[in-house]
Amino acid sequence: MFYKVEIPDFVKQDIDKLTNYIYNASFSKIIAKKIYNELYRVIFSLNFMPEMYQKYLWEYRRVIVKWSYKIIYKIDKKNKKVIIVRVIRAERKNFKI
Repeated sequence: MFYKVEIPDFVKQDIDKLTNYIYNASFSKIIAKKIYNELYRVIFSLNFMPEMYQKYLWEYRRVIVKWSYKIIYKIDKKNKKVIIVRVIRAERKNFKI
């Protein structure tokens, strides 16, 4: 069963901010590009079996991606959609869903 993956604009902005920070902090376009590509690869892999990752808060689930990033999402089984809610650094504790 395949799901449609939805990435709201504010989540795309989260990813852009994270990778721009890496680029500016490390001066490495290569590292920033690897992180960017890996985040999107994992996000789009959620179209197949999104339930395989652990439950997080209420109806949310999360994926921990290498380099310490969390992808937080929820599953809309009725409409067969995976909605990406946030992409953040894993050590960040105070954030809004």
